[in-house]
Amino acid sequence: MADWVRYKNHQIKACSQHLGDDRWMPTALAWRSTGSREPVKTIQSESNEIRDTERKANEMALQKAKRWVDQHQ
Repeated sequence: MADWVRYKNHQIKACSQHLGDDRWMPTALAWRSTGSREPVKTIQSESNEIRDTERKANEMALQKAKRWVDQHQ
């Protein structure tokens, strides 16, 4: 699992799920790190976005989480 990454006023952590063989589901957690009581948001990819390595899955998960933060500011 990757470390928490600060993006704007959120903390993001890529935590892609291993589905077996060479299949990884891009998944990330995001939460507003300053003065918020909002719950942690799980950002999960679609089934057609499965990657063959954890690194690639985490990169995609981080991109999707940043996009989510941008859309929910």
